[in-house]
Amino acid sequence: MHLKFPDLFSNRIILKEIGLYGLKDMYEYSKIESFYQFLEFPPQKSINDTKEYLIRLLKRHKNDNAHYWFVELKETGKIIGSFAIHDIDWRKKIGEVSYGISPHYSKKGYFSEALHSVLKHCFNEMEFHRICATTRVDNVGSIKGLLNAGFKREGILKDYYLNYQGKHHDAAILAIINRDYKG
Repeated sequence: MHLKFPDLFSNRIILKEIGLYGLKDMYEYSKIESFYQFLEFPPQKSINDTKEYLIRLLKRHKNDNAHYWFVELKETGKIIGSFAIHDIDWRKKIGEVSYGISPHYSKKGYFSEALHSVLKHCFNEMEFHRICATTRVDNVGSIKGLLNAGFKREGILKDYYLNYQGKHHDAAILAIINRDYKG
């Protein structure tokens, strides 16, 4: 039971379906080393690396259990990140969100705005029951944003992530249930 996800609009951003049209902007933030502080893979060294990664996302995006958006600034049309809901189980009406915002645009509320747009659509329009997020336990900004949106901490996965430097990191699992969403 796959339902199509629309583009989502909020005050300052549009969440637009991903495509190769966003390659240049995606590469711009994908080569910034600090963007990968909490990720498992290294910064992308070339626009071809970014293109290969974007093609992998597009293949995953075509499946029934994932949808990816670019985070685009309304005012300029600049793509500043990406947002996804994936590992969707349509029977249970659950999924997981993943995201990345360019370090040049962090701490400006864009993550919260994008998260709210996705939660509002998934809970109010698509009647999702539960949405979770998994992030490194030391990713304080991400965890704070999730908690502010109403997510609750559910647990820790020991040594869950393995970064590109070969170091393991614990992961925090947070989730929100439809009835607890206040959006």
